[in-house]
Amino acid sequence: MTKGLAFTFHGGATAFIDRLAVVIDDLDDEDIRLLDQITQWSWTNDCVIPMGGISLSAAEIAQRLNKFDRLKLLDFGNHV
Repeated sequence: MTKGLAFTFHGGATAFIDRLAVVIDDLDDEDIRLLDQITQWSWTNDCVIPMGGISLSAAEIAQRLNKFDRLKLLDFGNHV
């Protein structure tokens, strides 16, 4: 059974924060809310986005996660 999608902060947590300051203008309010959720999951779920944990459509989730990857904020691994 799939628990969720594993992720890491691109370059580590400090690099993530530094990079966020550079790309903040490329993010909308929903991106920021999602990143806030994801950073909370880094503490509570050991860097796993839980299945069903995001209340957006699958297409919207994919678009935003791809955007975070393209902006070099997050790296995504395998389903766990």
